[in-house]
Amino acid sequence: MRHIFVMLVWLTFCSLWLTNTMAEDMMLAPVVVTATHFKTPQTEVGRKTEVITKEEIKALPVHSVNELLGYLSSVDVRTRGIAGMQTDFSIRGSNFEQVLILVNGIRINDPQTGHLLGDIPISLSEIERIEVVPGGASGLYGHGGFGGVINIITQKKKRPGIQAQFGHGKYDYNLEGLGLSTPAFKDTQLSLNLERQLSNGYRPDTDFDHKLGNLCLNGQGLQLLVGIDDKKFGANSFYTTYYPWQWEHTQTQLLFAQKEFLFGEASFTPSLIYRRHNDHFVLDRSNPDFYQNHHRTHVYDLQLPFKWHTKLVNLGTGLELGREGIKSTRLENHFRWHEGIFFSLNPHLKRINSNLDLRVDHYSEGLGTQFSYNLALAYHPTKVVKFRAATGRSFRIPSYTELYYSSPANHGNPNLNPERAWHLEGGIDFLQPNWVSGITIFKRWGRQIIDWIKEGHAYYAQNIGQVNTLGSTVYLNLLWQKHTLKLDYTFLNQTYHCQGKAKYAGGYLKHKADLILISRWPWQINTSLALSYQKRLGQTAYLLLDAKLEKQLKSQYGRYSLFLEGKNLLDANYEDISGVPMPGIWFWGGVKINL
Repeated sequence: MRHIFVMLVWLTFCSLWLTNTMAEDMMLAPVVVTATHFKTPQTEVGRKTEVITKEEIKALPVHSVNELLGYLSSVDVRTRGIAGMQTDFSIRGSNFEQVLILVNGIRINDPQTGHLLGDIPISLSEIERIEVVPGGASGLYGHGGFGGVINIITQKKKRPGIQAQFGHGKYDYNLEGLGLSTPAFKDTQLSLNLERQLSNGYRPDTDFDHKLGNLCLNGQGLQLLVGIDDKKFGANSFYTTYYPWQWEHTQTQLLFAQKEFLFGEASFTPSLIYRRHNDHFVLDRSNPDFYQNHHRTHVYDLQLPFKWHTKLVNLGTGLELGREGIKSTRLENHFRWHEGIFFSLNPHLKRINSNLDLRVDHYSEGLGTQFSYNLALAYHPTKVVKFRAATGRSFRIPSYTELYYSSPANHGNPNLNPERAWHLEGGIDFLQPNWVSGITIFKRWGRQIIDWIKEGHAYYAQNIGQVNTLGSTVYLNLLWQKHTLKLDYTFLNQTYHCQGKAKYAGGYLKHKADLILISRWPWQINTSLALSYQKRLGQTAYLLLDAKLEKQLKSQYGRYSLFLEGKNLLDANYEDISGVPMPGIWFWGGVKINL
């Protein structure tokens, strides 16, 4: 695959040459991120960040958050089945338990297991942008985020309208969607979104029926979201190859409420999330009574942040209170409380932007008290160059599966200690009016890492010792007339210091290179291409190509578009999860209506 890297280098130099021929008034759209407690332009943040905008979401050949995240070089999306039906996330070589998912800055992780992180009851049409912050994040958000943070920012619709979409494709894949938006009261907007995706599957026992719906109310400083995500799917060899005819039904219910109160230069923004998740797993769908599990989790999280802005410094402090519990036929019944206090400092300095985040968290059930911090620094020697550096300490408390699961093949450990890690990164960015590029080098030292060690014929959860990760990322984002080009490459190397055969150690993406080209052509035709080179440790490299073609139409009643999308157009033979082959070439097409 050496020629692939030659092509990427060639494209990079061509892109840089093209910038000299572009009009000076072409500007990359400014993006504001919330990787810190204070809203900060992406060009001022002292850490590596990646942002997927609303316009990019519309242009790419995806219909779920899980699929969308696969187009970021720092994120390893390991899917079981099509349409992101069951998905594990990894950032900078982390395992699936070590990634933090946020909605508008508040965690929605499931305490049962990280396998359920992809059950997100938010449709793409409700998303303003998605921010990915690789590296530790406990100083901001508490436990989790060893690999990084995925923050889903929902949009605040201001115009009434009707949206609908219909699609059909290979494997009897069907897509149906309906969105309604209307004024409510005073300066608020009410929107309703319903979606359904279903398929007979690309091989036996991979059929699925995925329903999603949410209701949103947005106004002056007010945001309320109620959502539900329901998935029924065949899980052929998803968790073990010994019993391939598995089946699963998961349902996620989410309530998010946030209100901002302004007091001059100060603000108080209380937020509340309630998440309920049901998981019904059948080991053999032809004989359901042989072995099945029922799990139900409840998560409550309340944040009370206070921010104060002055000419010299931005100050932030606040409290977080949470409770999470589980009722399970396999894990029994448990609950734990959580209290956290945090403090943030952002001084105003010439050419320097720095953020210090300090946090103390306490957990019940003997998990103790943890101190964490993040320190990030960005320095601009000139307007077009930025040096950045960041460091911090993170931790993660064990999931209920790691603590209490018991089966003939897997045994949890109620005496597990929280994981902890120190991370360090540095980089340089070049900021031009119509292109940005940069490089990042990072290191993570993991201690007391939790994994499953094989002893005899079963796996046992243990604190295995040390896992260290070293890596680098290079990127180029280019805007040329009506074309957007993104080039990213991430390299990883991990070392392990533990005894025994670990279940999840290894298998990470050692090389990942992504090229995304989004173009707007005459006659209202839009295209997008996504090319990804992936080399997983211990596996053969492969190349994935996805594409989308869209033709827009207008009438006196509204806007319409016809689309054709394809996945794995090079027909690569690959597995994200060992024992679960992914489909070859497959297409679907349809229509979108906006009234």
